[in-house]
Amino acid sequence: MDLVFFKIALALYLGASAGYLVFLLISSESRASVGFWCAVMGFVAHTLSIMHRAIFSGFFPLATSFDALSAFAWLLVGIFLLVRYHDPSPIFGSIVTPMASVLMIFGWTLVYQVTEPLIPVLRSTWLPVHVTLALAGNGVFAFMAIGGLMYLFQERLIKTKRLGRLHRLLPSLATLDTINRHGLPFGFFLLTLGIITGAFWASSVWGSYWTWDPKETWTLITWFVYAGMIHQRMVLGWRGKRAAVLAIIGFGLVMFSFVGVNALLGGHHAFQGANRFMPPSGL
Repeated sequence: MDLVFFKIALALYLGASAGYLVFLLISSESRASVGFWCAVMGFVAHTLSIMHRAIFSGFFPLATSFDALSAFAWLLVGIFLLVRYHDPSPIFGSIVTPMASVLMIFGWTLVYQVTEPLIPVLRSTWLPVHVTLALAGNGVFAFMAIGGLMYLFQERLIKTKRLGRLHRLLPSLATLDTINRHGLPFGFFLLTLGIITGAFWASSVWGSYWTWDPKETWTLITWFVYAGMIHQRMVLGWRGKRAAVLAIIGFGLVMFSFVGVNALLGGHHAFQGANRFMPPSGL
């Protein structure tokens, strides 16, 4: 049943993406409204999918790459809905809903069903704590990167004096910089907690807080990059375009640590919940 809800959520996110695309093309508020309500209903269906999987699968649904990507997509849409509640501008939906759709489709191509019991390391109470904190931090960094892209585009429109429809659709430079300013310490805090809880988990399993696993190494690099961003912003006063570019670069590192390391370098964090996996049949 969780797959049924997953498919419904994906279909609704794709519908939301289409609605927001039409909104971008013709500035139709009614299409933006369709996109928003598709996103809301998709989020509800997605929540039911995750809850059903958590209750009936026999393990917390963060043990496979399918679950991690699904949860990341769910968090992105959830953050968007929170932002949308405070800022009625629909522009973020035109990026978030396609991103969530791509994450879900990509996750679908990877690992869904565990055919053997989970290995003992994934039957730990640290799993939901560590992975949830890490994904939540990634979600905040994703919104910072989206805001950074919008900042660069909006600044370009202003400098070239192309103050037309797209300029009016995008948030102001001040609003976009505020997203960066508020998101940076919050995302860094979540990332730090994710690293700390991961270290405790590693200690309980391998007897060492740090094993220099590829993902641990790249996550540490990412942590130092965001720590540098905080220093540059809070101490040196970097903001605006510089902060926007750094947010985009930082999120590139986040995605490499999240997806690329698993695919290219392997290690303890490759979501190998059992010896064999079986992909789901037909979308």
